[in-house]
Amino acid sequence: PASPTLVPPPPPPHPTPTPPGGTWAAGVTYRAGDRATYAGRGYLCLQPHTSQSGWEPPAVPALWRAE
Repeated sequence: PASPTLVPPPPPPHPTPTPPGGTWAAGVTYRAGDRATYAGRGYLCLQPHTSQSGWEPPAVPALWRAE
């Protein structure tokens, strides 16, 4: 008799850090041209910076432009 075909199990899920381009978060280094979302809206980073509380995209037009 033929041996059963073994299918490898899927790899276990693993947490991955959210890179720039995902949801905006404090403590992330953004580069000019990076994209992030905040409150359901997309933003384009205008200047390189490390985000911090109080620098949310809608509050800092020098750093972010709504798309």
